[in-house]
Amino acid sequence: MREMRILICLILTQLFVVSMIVANTADSLRQQLMGLPDSSKLIKLNELLYQNNRNNVYKIYADLLLEEAQKQNNDFYKGNALLLLMRYYYARNPDSMRFYLKQAEPIYIATNRIEDLCRVKGWNIYTLTNEGTHEQVLGEVESMKKLAVRFNYPEGVDMANQALANYYFSIGLKAEGVNLCNEILQGMEERGVSRIRRFYLLRLLLNKETKEEYLFKLDTCIKNCEKEGIFRLDEEHTLAFLKQSFHLYSAQYYINQKNALLTYSHLQKLDELENQYNMNTEKIMAQFLWMKYYNLIGDYDKALAVIDRLEQILLSNKRYNDWVTVEDFRADIYYKMGKGMESAKAYRDSKVVRDSIVHAQYYEDLAKLRTQREVDKLELQSKKLELEAEKSHAKALAYGGGVIVLLLICAALGLLAYSRQRSGARLKIAKEKAEEADNLKSTFLANMNHEIRTPLNAIVGFSQIIAEEEDIETRREFARIIQKNNDLLQRLIEDVLDISKIESNTLAFVLSDQDLPVLMQDIYSTILLRMPENVMLQLDDCPNFTLHTDRSRLTQVLTNLLTNAIKHTKEGSIRFGYRVTASELVFYVTDTGEGIPEEQLGRVFDRFVKLTEWTTGVGLGLAISKALVTKLGGRMEVSSELGKGSTFSVIFPV
Repeated sequence: MREMRILICLILTQLFVVSMIVANTADSLRQQLMGLPDSSKLIKLNELLYQNNRNNVYKIYADLLLEEAQKQNNDFYKGNALLLLMRYYYARNPDSMRFYLKQAEPIYIATNRIEDLCRVKGWNIYTLTNEGTHEQVLGEVESMKKLAVRFNYPEGVDMANQALANYYFSIGLKAEGVNLCNEILQGMEERGVSRIRRFYLLRLLLNKETKEEYLFKLDTCIKNCEKEGIFRLDEEHTLAFLKQSFHLYSAQYYINQKNALLTYSHLQKLDELENQYNMNTEKIMAQFLWMKYYNLIGDYDKALAVIDRLEQILLSNKRYNDWVTVEDFRADIYYKMGKGMESAKAYRDSKVVRDSIVHAQYYEDLAKLRTQREVDKLELQSKKLELEAEKSHAKALAYGGGVIVLLLICAALGLLAYSRQRSGARLKIAKEKAEEADNLKSTFLANMNHEIRTPLNAIVGFSQIIAEEEDIETRREFARIIQKNNDLLQRLIEDVLDISKIESNTLAFVLSDQDLPVLMQDIYSTILLRMPENVMLQLDDCPNFTLHTDRSRLTQVLTNLLTNAIKHTKEGSIRFGYRVTASELVFYVTDTGEGIPEEQLGRVFDRFVKLTEWTTGVGLGLAISKALVTKLGGRMEVSSELGKGSTFSVIFPV
């Protein structure tokens, strides 16, 4: 946790520094350009843009060039700026890329820049494929082909078909995608299309199917370039980049073939290229391959060292799905090394993160669905209003023959409108309540889905591997984990039943006089058995006092608070008791745990609330406790300081 916080702080600091550099660079450039004539400004900005197009700061130059080109109404430089802006947003924000594409298309057609137009239209198809908009993908492919044929640009048809092949791969039609790529490649070779175009296609094929014939074609391309003295294929791709790609794919191929010698040879050449040309673009992929290589030869210590470095890189780049893959790999390596507990911990960590990703994706999809529903509702309401307007207009024309009749109709319409308004208001209120209930139900079910799957994943996962484990201590630990998650699942079901009883007012209370010192000692004895090694449980002195209440429900509330404190306290102490004032009886539970952020204090009694990104949620326990205390005539309060601990209070009037 501490390392994760440090990493997040470093990332935020880096982002702040970058933003300051960007702002200062833009201001400095504007000052430099003020003294130049208009034509020189465009030339200077264009030079700076293409000199810096391989680092993220190039967006500054693209924005300034577009701004200046629009002032001077220069389509050539507008096109250059828009091309680099679209490339910038291609992987960051496809909607922004499409916004600039609408501006660029008429400019590129007017200036006959069909290659650039086909290129960015291909990018658009790739982003639509990633977003899963199937109908739009096929429509854009056909539109791009027609454009290429119209301007007699066969390479544009190839680009469209290549994007279509990528779409086939994305929906599981691998054979169709491979066949289409091979047809495109054959046509390119017959027409003598540039090597960089063929490289794009080979890379797509190799990403889907690493075969010797594709590696041979790529190697032949590299050797022909060396013979002809070609060291740069276009503005962005050098021969060294092609070599790097060849060795990456070759290493992957020989890992799959379990050929350690040839795998090592290609990985060594990769390191030589990176050192010679300072190439870091594929460093993550290279680390993946080194990890697999060390696993292949059985050097598990080196494999774990690579995994440690790789996970730090993946976290800093927010590639959480890849992090889960690497963590699963770590679990497998620990298992091969006979370290069952470390393997189980890695497996559990990957499951937690994977569940978090799925949970986040669920809510993202739910938000999109709700947005679409609202759009559909608005469209339906708009059509209804249009229809009603047409009907009203027809009625006005039909009954337009007389002042008295018109006044009577107006009065009738006014009364009808008033009646509809009142009816509409009631319907709106009912609709809002129904939607709110639906939203609450959807949220509750989604949370229940996540909460129930967490212990079930552990139960299923460890049940599958416990039979294969020979070490008796490891098997006992696995059995303990399974039992712990069984208890968690049982408590969750009991909490759900309690919530349903409270909300339906079917929960019965049995009130009687309770001797509080005896009650508190019973709770202390029960909770003491659950305490972890590094946390001390302390019951403060309890003055004699008798409270007329439901013993089981009061015990449930205090037990929930103590259980919550145990969950969020790794070391230190948990102290509880009660004090009596002139007007109130105050029960309290104080811990020295992680504390609660100030901005989250208002949400702490909500259901399944998650107070920080990397801690477990509070489930239903606090929500049930607050509801029970309210039913018993009391109230609950909380105070906390982040990093120092929290105090929960249950207050009854006396």
